[in-house]
Amino acid sequence: MKRNARGLALLLALLLLTGVFAGCGQNADPGQSGGESVSTGQSAGSQGESPVSGEREITDMAGRTMTVPEEIDTVFSTGPVAAIYLYTLVPDKLLGWNYELNDIEKSIILEQYHDLPNFGQGDAVNYEAVIAAGPTIALNVTSINEGSMDESDALAQQLGVPVVMVSSDLLDAPEVYRFMGELFGVEEQAEALAAYAQETFDAISGLDIPQEEKVRIYYGNGEDSLETAPAGSSHGQIIDLVNAVNVADLELGDGSRVQISAEQLLAWDPDVIIVNGEPKSNMTGGAAAQAILEDPMFATLKAVKNGAVYGTPNAPFSWVDRPPGPNRIIGMRWLSGLIYPDYLNFDVDEEVREFFQLFYHVELTDQQLEQLYGGTL
Repeated sequence: MKRNARGLALLLALLLLTGVFAGCGQNADPGQSGGESVSTGQSAGSQGESPVSGEREITDMAGRTMTVPEEIDTVFSTGPVAAIYLYTLVPDKLLGWNYELNDIEKSIILEQYHDLPNFGQGDAVNYEAVIAAGPTIALNVTSINEGSMDESDALAQQLGVPVVMVSSDLLDAPEVYRFMGELFGVEEQAEALAAYAQETFDAISGLDIPQEEKVRIYYGNGEDSLETAPAGSSHGQIIDLVNAVNVADLELGDGSRVQISAEQLLAWDPDVIIVNGEPKSNMTGGAAAQAILEDPMFATLKAVKNGAVYGTPNAPFSWVDRPPGPNRIIGMRWLSGLIYPDYLNFDVDEEVREFFQLFYHVELTDQQLEQLYGGTL
């Protein structure tokens, strides 16, 4: 009887244990819990394996839908403008630059980002090095059209990672930053940059400049300052946006700028000359401006006679162009203050300081501010 009683007790215990394990199995089912279901794109591996990272579906600014990882660690910039957008918002995710930084750029860019790899740009991109570096995604800042979408799709196939497209139009910068804020999970920081950009556009467009007072500007590039961005071009966009007149009313052709002659500049005789210098040669805007002021060939120009020849601040990137990215936002403030000081509803110095703190992660000293305005930094 005792053996039978012990056997019966053992049977009952086994039945109870079976019921407990069945209950545990039911409670572990996410479909039975009251919590939110998260899609990872793939299920976790068997016991002992680390679960794979999650995925999510996004739609980029070109309307292309794609799947990207939940966590984006590093991003390949397809060109310098994409690199600037990444540096201003999420510098730690920037995989590398698209050229070797010069001394002017290094004077402002934080030191820990000076030695990031140079992957090249245009036809000189080292795609093998990019693939070996293993970016999570690529960012392509470009004009949105069928051709650029096809190119992005082809690049995604080549790299084996999603290529996310955003607009290169300067006026779309607020939207670009908000999109990137969601993409990288830094919405609050992105909103600060987006808001600054939008406030800048609103402040400049709100300046009521009479037609007869609009300033005629020549914008020069290169060591001789005779390479210009025509009116209506993306590289000369901020001249149009600040309610000035770009004297280079020329056909753009196949390139981004047009080479002109000294005689053409003399014929235009602009009110103001803005020169960029040559970043590739470490030639500052200030040096380029001084060269024009001292050249006897240009002595008869109205701008030279009035001392209205200015070097574009180029640190860490040109405030007017080269490259045509969000670096131009502060250029709009600076150029407006230069040509329309009596119409401003903001303090240029304060705006420059705020921009550099928000976008470039530095607090400008008084000396740096003076050097920037003088085109020597």
